[in-house]
Amino acid sequence: MDGIIGQDRALDALRTALRSNRLHHALIFHGPVGVGKMTTARAVARGLLCHERPEGEARWCGTCPSCLLFERGEDAAHPDLHVVTKELARYSDDRRIRERKLMTIPVDVLRRALLEPVYRAAQLRHNKVFLVDEAEMLAAEGQNLMLKTLEEPPDNTYVILVTSNEDRLLITVRSRCQRIAFVPLADEAVSRWMDAQTSDLSTDDRQWLVPFAAGSLGQALLVLEYGLVAWSRDVLPHVDAMRDNRCDPELGARMASLIETFAKQWVDRHDNASKEAANRRAAQLLWSMIGRHARGRLAETARQCTGEPVSDEPRLEPWLAVIDALQETERDLAAHVNISLVCDHLVSRMSRSLAQR
Repeated sequence: MDGIIGQDRALDALRTALRSNRLHHALIFHGPVGVGKMTTARAVARGLLCHERPEGEARWCGTCPSCLLFERGEDAAHPDLHVVTKELARYSDDRRIRERKLMTIPVDVLRRALLEPVYRAAQLRHNKVFLVDEAEMLAAEGQNLMLKTLEEPPDNTYVILVTSNEDRLLITVRSRCQRIAFVPLADEAVSRWMDAQTSDLSTDDRQWLVPFAAGSLGQALLVLEYGLVAWSRDVLPHVDAMRDNRCDPELGARMASLIETFAKQWVDRHDNASKEAANRRAAQLLWSMIGRHARGRLAETARQCTGEPVSDEPRLEPWLAVIDALQETERDLAAHVNISLVCDHLVSRMSRSLAQR
């Protein structure tokens, strides 16, 4: 697992378990998006699948038939590495599953990708590893179907559930797994990583991006790849202008356009990606951007308060109302409301809230 950035405590626990050959057969890697959970899961899988892993060490040999597949970048074709994602629905024999919106991992996908092959012999006559990405997208039915496998898996079989929302996993699932927590990286680590990625950022852009990444290299990478710094310049000044009773009537449409553009680029760059899931991801990034800005303005306002509730509360209430509006918009997204309507509704609520004095 050399080369994985940060997460020292999580990696130390995994290294110790691998060195002693006492790794639990069912694991949950949980923590924020973009902090290395899936990268680590693949590294653990590589170690488990290695046929000649040096005794007492967590690294792989690099020369056995399994390692050679990884070395050549052919791990996607590894016969004993099974990665379960919602996108596998695109390959279902059932047309209804192929054509559905990819907002969950269908039970049919779980059966074909995990519940059935988990009881087959390893093709390279060693271990089998199953990685379930975005495990929080498993419906309760699918999670219940996994319980027997998680409790009593076949020999030499490991299952790793990767999730950014562990609370959506059933307690019965969590109780059968060893949980490994991944935490946000320090701002200094994100800043060093950005130094290695680009030298084009201005000081102002860097000062905005590092806190917005919130310790997630994945989120920082999205900002760089999809030009999200431009979003902050385009949207956040208009949010501030609402405090002066100035609301751009086209702001909702522009926000929807930003989301649609991101989603289209995402689908173009990722095979079998879901447009609906990409829309939702882009919207959540935009809401996070506005929410972080609102919390910053709230903190600035609080520092200027006098300590008198009667006079302070009206000054704080507008930014609190913006945060409430964002939470309501999250519920609209979960209900699959049209993204343009969601954006217009958010702008309307923010404008009414911030215009109050």
